[in-house]
Amino acid sequence: MSKESNFLIYCMERYRHFKGLSGADVAKTFEKYGIYGYITKYFESLHTMGDHCIVQDIDDYISSITGNKRIKA
Repeated sequence: MSKESNFLIYCMERYRHFKGLSGADVAKTFEKYGIYGYITKYFESLHTMGDHCIVQDIDDYISSITGNKRIKA
C-alpha cells in the first residue's frame, strides 16, 4: 500500500474519531465531497499537520464546496 493510501486511511480514522461518526458515514462524506482526491492531491502538506488541523482542513474544504460553516455527515 502506498504512503498516500495509508495516510488516507489515517485521515478517515481521525475524522471518524473527532466527529463521532461511523466508518460508513465518513466514507459517504469523503465520497460526496471528493475528500479522497483532496487528501491524495495535498498529501505532502497535510501529512505534516496534527490531527486537529487535518480534521479542520477537511471541514474547511467541505465548507468551501457547500458554503456552510457547519459540517454534517
